[in-house]
Amino acid sequence: MATSAASEPALTRSAPSAAYRWYVVIVLSLAYCFSAIDARVLTLLVIPIKQDLGLSDFQISLLQGFAFALLYSVAAIPIGRLVDTSRNRTRPIVWGVLFWSMMTMLCGLARSFGALFAARIGVGVGEATLSPTAYSLISDYFDSRRRALAISVYAIGYPIGGGLALIIGGALLHYFTGIGGGILPVIGALAPWQMVFIVVGLPGAIIALLLLTIREPERRELAKGYEGRAMPLAETFSYLRANWPLYGVLIGTISLIGMLSIGVSLWYPTFLIRTYGMTIGQVGLYYGMVMLVCGAVGTLMGGWLSGRLMRAGRADANLQIVLVTTVLKALPLIVGPLMPNATLALAFMAVGTLIGQAAQGVIISAIQDVTPNQLRGQVMALTLLCVNLVGLGLGASFIAAITDFGFGDEGAIRYSIALAGAILLPVIVGLLLVGLPIYRKALEARA
Repeated sequence: MATSAASEPALTRSAPSAAYRWYVVIVLSLAYCFSAIDARVLTLLVIPIKQDLGLSDFQISLLQGFAFALLYSVAAIPIGRLVDTSRNRTRPIVWGVLFWSMMTMLCGLARSFGALFAARIGVGVGEATLSPTAYSLISDYFDSRRRALAISVYAIGYPIGGGLALIIGGALLHYFTGIGGGILPVIGALAPWQMVFIVVGLPGAIIALLLLTIREPERRELAKGYEGRAMPLAETFSYLRANWPLYGVLIGTISLIGMLSIGVSLWYPTFLIRTYGMTIGQVGLYYGMVMLVCGAVGTLMGGWLSGRLMRAGRADANLQIVLVTTVLKALPLIVGPLMPNATLALAFMAVGTLIGQAAQGVIISAIQDVTPNQLRGQVMALTLLCVNLVGLGLGASFIAAITDFGFGDEGAIRYSIALAGAILLPVIVGLLLVGLPIYRKALEARA
């Protein structure tokens, strides 16, 4: 299915200022940052939650991954359809922010595994509104040569939020532990880890107000024959069936990358505590800084490099960057957990994160570049479905299962993390090598 460039000049005539376009990206990135804080703060609370609720590593992995991914993935599909047909794409995000913030605070009221599991599902449902909408909006605000950088700027919200979740979460946990938890009216006494959830969920209302300032851009790069109307579902399915090798490679790659990166990042704090005897506060600060600085810099580097290579005539730059970074990050990710001390383990993780995050924004941009406008929300929803079911749903549990059912020893988590990298990275490289010719052909057809 070809796309129409007819709407491109129209965008130029009525284009918003560059400053406003980047303002939109920054606001969306800020929302992504807070979504990461609310999703990832549990990573630092594993030990107190396990102690208070009597949970196993596998149950914790379900809370970190499967519970969040369950309805996040399912909800993303109708949300993606709404994004592709709506005349106001900002509204779903506003309601989503308010909902996931409320559910984060409800995590702080949980007193059992079941209650915490249900609240984590709610966080996932709310956050499912954000990325399909954000990618669709950004793709209409920026052309293909600048799109990867814009998406990368949006994408840095997640590593920044993930880092802040550890830093802020560690500081809050230390504070509330020092004062013995907290007491809320009607609800009563809460443990320190519960108070952390309550506090990090509060800023959602401010983020929702900022999102209300985003104006709806004109849609462009539309599918021919559907310039003025939504594409029927039957046509959507027909397009995806006809292009299944292309999307199989792209979505399969990002899902496996997510499985490894999410699984490792969720278990690395616990690994540092168990293996080297670091405190929760130390892990929150040092590992949080690694995620924040290296994650943000790496993501921006990928977007900058993509634009530079595209201007030099490399239309397939986005997928080439993903391939090279996957190869380069293999050594630090596999060797890092086997280091004799925490300093070296963090140093290797810093290098792996810096390299690996360069692929985050560009692979999303690669998907956007070969997808008609009226399908971008739905294709990104399908992508998020797979990333979350495979990445969040299996990533954390894959490493936990190796630890619990393979080694049968919590202290062996370092070997589980290294083994996960050794298994998954060659598969990702092989998939990319198979997919590059398919991707190039899709770009040529679209040109």
